[in-house]
Amino acid sequence: MMSTSKDIASDIQEIQWTDDAIRWQGGLRGEKSDGNNDEPPSKQSSTDDDNEEEERCMVDPFKDPDPFQFQNFRFALSCGDSPASADNGDDRTHEIDIVIRGYKTNADEVWKSTGLTLWKASHYLCQYQIEHAITLFRGKRVLELGAGLGLNGILALKIMQSINLSEKDSTTENSVCITDGDSDALIHLRENIQRNRTTETNHHVRVSCHQLLWGASSSISFLQHIARYRKYHVILASDIIYAPSIIQPLWETVQTLMDAQGVFVMAFARRKVPVSIDSVLREAENHGFSYQLAKEDTKEGIWVYAFKFA
Repeated sequence: MMSTSKDIASDIQEIQWTDDAIRWQGGLRGEKSDGNNDEPPSKQSSTDDDNEEEERCMVDPFKDPDPFQFQNFRFALSCGDSPASADNGDDRTHEIDIVIRGYKTNADEVWKSTGLTLWKASHYLCQYQIEHAITLFRGKRVLELGAGLGLNGILALKIMQSINLSEKDSTTENSVCITDGDSDALIHLRENIQRNRTTETNHHVRVSCHQLLWGASSSISFLQHIARYRKYHVILASDIIYAPSIIQPLWETVQTLMDAQGVFVMAFARRKVPVSIDSVLREAENHGFSYQLAKEDTKEGIWVYAFKFA
């Protein structure tokens, strides 16, 4: 059955962390959200306090008064792709509607948390999901990494609901876990998941949302406390690599959480950062993965790769 609202939020304590810590500081560490840090906070001078107060009082006359936007998406899923539908001669198209709320790409807030807006590679991963819906999602445990506003994870959820609704498949393997490390992004991610929930209760697809910082130790903890030692058949990610320091932690996470027969589908976008797709692929091989190019748009600089254990 569909999960309750409790399943959306994390059962374990989260830390306060935004991805500018990587882009500008190079770290994956964060602080506990209740303010109890591992190290005592440094003392700030009264001058620092005065400066902060002054900054809060300043008004930017050029700032967008409404930095948020709603984006509506409609995807066409062929019912004929389903084995059960094919047996019944059902070749109708099922329309999937998704509404995403987030910041505009040029909003100041995106400089702190890149996951607060939608990036172009996510659309390519969405299309891949639609094209491979049955083989990718039927009876699977799905995990999205670096979900941001959650478009791909929500689409995976709705595809699985459509597939399993038509096939009356009640297997407990049908679940989607949507994650991000950024605590600001998680707020909007959970709102978007709730915004796109269906009132129907016979889908037998469970959805949850948790914080996940990449790396071996944090992923092992996630596997123990969140996944309950059950690895994922499908891992999804798009537009997640924007600094060299996160490439190794990413592959440690995939290596830890992916099922031995699983697949990791990642959409990569070329950006003005010191990270190339070649460096990502080399590190994948170093961690024991083989890969296949699934989609590419050289003009836009976007590639979709499917990774499996070699």
